[in-house]
Amino acid sequence: MPMRIHSLLIAVVLATTSASGATFTFTHAGTPPDAQAAIEQAGDIWGGILESEVPIKVRVWWFPLGSAALGVTFPNGRKDFTGAPVEATWYATALANSITGQELNPGENDMDIYLNSGTNWYTGLDGDPAPGQYDLVTIALHEIGHGLGFVGLAKKEGATGSFGLLEMADFSPLTTSFPWPQQDTLPGIFDTFLTNAQGTVLASLENPSSPLGSAFTSNQVYWNGGFGLAGSNGTPVRIYAPSAFALGSSCVHLNEATYPAGNANELMTPFGTAGQANHWPGPIALGILRDIGWTLQEWVSVQTLDTDEGPWAYPNPIGDVVHLVPIDGLPTLLVVRDVQGRLMFSRAVDHELDASGWPSGTFLVERHTAVSVQRTMLVKP
Repeated sequence: MPMRIHSLLIAVVLATTSASGATFTFTHAGTPPDAQAAIEQAGDIWGGILESEVPIKVRVWWFPLGSAALGVTFPNGRKDFTGAPVEATWYATALANSITGQELNPGENDMDIYLNSGTNWYTGLDGDPAPGQYDLVTIALHEIGHGLGFVGLAKKEGATGSFGLLEMADFSPLTTSFPWPQQDTLPGIFDTFLTNAQGTVLASLENPSSPLGSAFTSNQVYWNGGFGLAGSNGTPVRIYAPSAFALGSSCVHLNEATYPAGNANELMTPFGTAGQANHWPGPIALGILRDIGWTLQEWVSVQTLDTDEGPWAYPNPIGDVVHLVPIDGLPTLLVVRDVQGRLMFSRAVDHELDASGWPSGTFLVERHTAVSVQRTMLVKP
């Protein structure tokens, strides 16, 4: 049964680093060692995607959240900082720090993540959970995504919708390790890209107001950023906006029905599915991060990882040999990187690849021809 992944705005210390990308520092409170490894793997994946000169500080709480939530994330926030692309607008501090190249929140975490200690977690790194298990790398990747800024400040009370009126009391008994920001009835940068079916930017509506509340529960909220749209090949990008407003889920996720389990864009939808794993944000989420201000490493594409017909490299997880579905008559160049974006090798390959010397881990693989680029992710146990 799908389980909601709540994601809301607003000990051992370990660091994961990327040679040319972002560095994540994790502070764990009660997290078991095997779970720490899975969470840090998610940090490695994000670190290989993003550019940031400022380390991203994550506080992880291993906490009983009951039966409805797998995780809850509170990003720290800043507005009107020097160099802010849009004034009077909230940014996640991890993003604001990346934009400015300096730490704007010394002594404070960039995000607090609560993970449900009562969940039947799969803590392996190979993306192979058993039926009934939730893949922790997947859920941690999702929650970190919210902490990076894939989240907004929408709220609805009665018929009235608002941006920038969230309060810590709304999420009791959970709290943050950093001071809760006074949001001043302002939107987050994510919110500024939300539109209704007619193309009206939601942040342009009276705030707070009943028209805004109606928009939040219209089932017709879309993303209008250019990179996000490019990630969907120009198809409208649906945002989760069900008829019953769900604080922490509505207007801060991709639409579940549009991007169901198995879709390349499923990671940033509001529900996780037991027995399945997804260790890549997907082209739409990558495009959305670019729209709100993140710089991605040069090798990262907003295109889908596999072809519409299915994977072109198999098996996955791999053994000593990777088999490739041939492309008739076209010479191919295979490029393999680790999850931190570091090049392992680049050479011409025909129908199979010797992987016997690869270490255990996750690898990002590209196959280039004269007319296309295919991308996938492979795991070696």
